[in-house]
Amino acid sequence: MARAITFDRFEVGLDLRKGPSVSDANRLRELRNAYVTTGKVVRKRPGLTRIATLEPGTKGLVAGLGKLNTFYESGSVTHTNTLFQAHQVAHPTDSQPVARIHKGDVFEGYLYVSVEYADGSIWHHYLDGALPSHITDANCPQSAAWIKMSSKIWAPDGDVVRFSATSLPRDWSTSNDAGFLPTGLQQTGALEALALGQQDRDLVVYFQDSAQIWVPDPDPALHVFKKPINGVGTRYPRSVNNVSGDSYFLSDFGFRSISMRGATDNLTDVDVGSPIDVRVKPLLTTGIDPVSTYYAGGGQYWCAIGSSIFAYTFSRTMKISAWSEYTLGVTVDDFATLGGKLYIRSGDDVYQVDDAVFTDDGSTYEMVMEMPYLDFKLPGVMKQIVGVDAVIQGDADLQLRWDPRDPNLITDKIPLSGDTRPGSMTPVEVMATSVAPVITSTSNQAVQIDSLTFYYETLGVT
Repeated sequence: MARAITFDRFEVGLDLRKGPSVSDANRLRELRNAYVTTGKVVRKRPGLTRIATLEPGTKGLVAGLGKLNTFYESGSVTHTNTLFQAHQVAHPTDSQPVARIHKGDVFEGYLYVSVEYADGSIWHHYLDGALPSHITDANCPQSAAWIKMSSKIWAPDGDVVRFSATSLPRDWSTSNDAGFLPTGLQQTGALEALALGQQDRDLVVYFQDSAQIWVPDPDPALHVFKKPINGVGTRYPRSVNNVSGDSYFLSDFGFRSISMRGATDNLTDVDVGSPIDVRVKPLLTTGIDPVSTYYAGGGQYWCAIGSSIFAYTFSRTMKISAWSEYTLGVTVDDFATLGGKLYIRSGDDVYQVDDAVFTDDGSTYEMVMEMPYLDFKLPGVMKQIVGVDAVIQGDADLQLRWDPRDPNLITDKIPLSGDTRPGSMTPVEVMATSVAPVITSTSNQAVQIDSLTFYYETLGVT
């Protein structure tokens, strides 16, 4: 009589720390264009709907004041789509096109942005109606990275972090109000501060090889150095994002979290990005500009490196910590969230991440879920697999790899749809000690993988 075994928990997501023939069943070898839900099942990612092709000449996408804001250097640009507002950010000394917007946010009712121009210069602008719009105070670092906290703007400047006067982003010089944190005095490694983040209510100062945690206050006399975090930092300011009070970022080793580093001081096998380090590290080449966001619709941290997005689903309540990878047909230049909707800018095209759509601007994409080699808790025992049942929402195909020594050995596709358990099992003819299920779908509809059940007979030890 055939035995049965069911797999219905995929809460670990993409995890490449072990080899495919020894990894646990809930640690997936591939999870592409899909993610793990709080119900611990796998669901196809939302698609992209193009909502606008913007008039040429602008860069950036910053949500604020009820609009998606873009920026240009000279002339005049008006967007016909009223969801968008174009702003002039003139170069202080020359006519230079805007190359990119490193960061933008609303501060005290107006947009504050750091703008890089074609000549490589970076200037901060405060769009409060005053002219010139750029910050003229000589103590403003004019850095790519900055953050707003404690009613001040904070920005790295070599071996210090400078801050503006309280509620006055144009004033970086008034004593006993504006000033700087002497971050270099606390360093034992790299001295140059490269990025800023927030962990709970604390300010995180990032260096390439370390970080510092400070307690900020509107009163400079009350700033407190809290602790150093040695051994890991970031040189990618736009990868830094706050998620549920933790500061996530992309280091030279992979994705990390300040909260976990501070609590455990262990880099390799407990930190947030270790399951996908081997996938991420080859992408960290010269010239990349990773950009991140928090996608509230999925409870996920997203970080785009070119046209790939690494998505981290996290839920303390449901004990979910799962990575997946999304491959888009476009390069992500900017993220922006407005009115609970996430938008992506790529060139002059702007897309909305749409939970009701499962194509990218009409083009289908392949969802892939690959499990490790499963020995059905009987290692080394030859098995004859005779059938499979699945609980799947939508349409998908199942294939089985049967020899970990040669991953090219794989069965033909078996179509699966719906809940197959009430009817006859789907027949399968495979003899192996273990099999690695591969589920794919190019459907333009929603797809969810709830469970797989295999029926098999044992044939003895090989």
